[in-house]
Amino acid sequence: MYRFINAIGFQAAWWACVAGVAHGFEIPALMFGACLAGAHLVYTEHRRQDMQLAAWALGVGIATDSLLQYFSVMQFHGLSIWGLSPLWLWMLWVLFALTLNTSLAFLKTKPLALSALAGFVFGPLTYYAGAELGAASWEGARFPFLTLALAWMVALPGLVFLARK
Repeated sequence: MYRFINAIGFQAAWWACVAGVAHGFEIPALMFGACLAGAHLVYTEHRRQDMQLAAWALGVGIATDSLLQYFSVMQFHGLSIWGLSPLWLWMLWVLFALTLNTSLAFLKTKPLALSALAGFVFGPLTYYAGAELGAASWEGARFPFLTLALAWMVALPGLVFLARK
């Protein structure tokens, strides 16, 4: 049952963050995400591992999304620090990491090639959905889907690899 709650919680946070940025409720969305992360850490059996994984994911996410923004693959809207990717994306990377030992734990038992394929396909789709809902844009970007796909083809199996340890 907790796996289901974890999956629903992540989806709720994704929608809250994307809609929050698009409609001026970014701070409440970040607070909601922080509450979900806190609740997860209270109830998880993997608290230390999840905290370490969230820290790694945060670093990977800031680097990935900031580079995507720097190279004009995507332009993310919302509050940011020093020209890095916005805070709502940071929250989503942390919350995504908290799914890797729970609702997405099955990925740890599969070959990393499956995670790479999943990242290649689903990574760009989430960015596309976020852009369509007003949280980002990619006007003028060349090959944004391929770039996003390649970024997630590396990021997801890397995070799954870390989750296995």
